[in-house]
Amino acid sequence: DLVLRGMIVRPGVTLIVGGGYHGKSTILRAIAGGVYDRPPGDGREYCVAASSAVCVRAEDGRHVSRLDISPFLSGLPGACTDTSSFSTREASGSTSQAAAVMEAAEGGATCLLVDEDVSAANFMSRDGRMRALIADESITPLLYRVNGLYEDAGISSLVVVGGVGDWLD
Repeated sequence: DLVLRGMIVRPGVTLIVGGGYHGKSTILRAIAGGVYDRPPGDGREYCVAASSAVCVRAEDGRHVSRLDISPFLSGLPGACTDTSSFSTREASGSTSQAAAVMEAAEGGATCLLVDEDVSAANFMSRDGRMRALIADESITPLLYRVNGLYEDAGISSLVVVGGVGDWLD
């Protein structure tokens, strides 16, 4: 008889926390791979995720066309100030990750898989010192929207963090 032991990640906001080289990103990659059926035999068939789970990350230089990223960005300088219909040929880290979150939501994602290591730092969080220093900030970090994504839209988040303790508050 096969006995499986493991963990079920409940809906809502879940953090995977640990030090460097402790396997946080490896766990997230295994969960991300769980959206696909695996042939039996090597154990991967037992790591299962909802088929609507989506990895979101920063992708500097990506193209974004007429996408509403206003929940995360507003008042941008320059020609692309309308973030309710944002377009660019070369997105920054924060605008690209905001676009990834909004595209995932539009596509019906029920869970966002987010790794701090491949995310835009200013999109993920902003500590008290930086908020005091930069009063007129155009970015609302994911940290301040993640609970609302679940409560208002039913989109859970599984977030890997190892460097920013604000996620624990």
